[in-house]
Amino acid sequence: MATSAQGLDGTASREADAPLWELGVGAFGLYAPDYPASGEYSLNGLPFPYVIYRGDLLRLGEDAPARLVPVDTPRFEVGVSVDAAFGADSDDNELREDLPDLDPLAEVGPELIIRGPRFAFGDRGVGALDLALQGRAVFSLDLDDLNVEYRGAVFEPLVRYRHPGLFGNGSLVFASLGPIFATERLHDYFYEVDPQFARADRPAFNADGGYLGTTATAGLGYELTERLRVFTGTEVGFYSGAANEDSPLFEERVTASVFLGFAYRLFESERRVLRDPNR
Repeated sequence: MATSAQGLDGTASREADAPLWELGVGAFGLYAPDYPASGEYSLNGLPFPYVIYRGDLLRLGEDAPARLVPVDTPRFEVGVSVDAAFGADSDDNELREDLPDLDPLAEVGPELIIRGPRFAFGDRGVGALDLALQGRAVFSLDLDDLNVEYRGAVFEPLVRYRHPGLFGNGSLVFASLGPIFATERLHDYFYEVDPQFARADRPAFNADGGYLGTTATAGLGYELTERLRVFTGTEVGFYSGAANEDSPLFEERVTASVFLGFAYRLFESERRVLRDPNR
């Protein structure tokens, strides 16, 4: 049975000795809707350099691609949040035929993490429940013309749970749940149909800003060897009540995606640092 750990000061969390930095290679695949509430799916994959840096101010890898953390206390953390999404070719999506393609998206903005309770599971590690308040500007990346365009902003409050060691040393269980709100400009990008693109089954539509949907994510990471780590998980999107539910481009009220990947460490620093696995 789980029991609440000692408050918010992290004293019940185990500090782990880890390299200051790690370098390697990795890849992941994602099978997901072409855009939020889309009824058509695409399979995308991407190799990436595996980089982890566990600095006091800058942290790369592990639970996020990059985090700049100027303020970190036992009760809260102030930093920078980043996110990204694959694009979609409109020629491969029947409902978006003749509409402009959806370019890959990159997001960046401030993040406030409010640390919640810790839960001890005997010798199976300590779980951490936190609230993350994230606001990010969204940019599309036209890789053919090397063009970057501002597409609006999102606000995403998330309840997040992390549990290193639940299934043995080297394991990590993670989950999150939260709504997403977006400006009209980003909703335009996904759901607006200009009059020149209207057709019988796709009437013109003027999108509004507001509630985009709610996402629930759960996943597992595991160290198969000292150098090889694999991870997998799923994300379910719930879009009932979304601001643009009446758009002809809005198809599904519930969608699901799955991801699978690996990271292989090639090099690591001799310098070691102490870290809380839940921070």
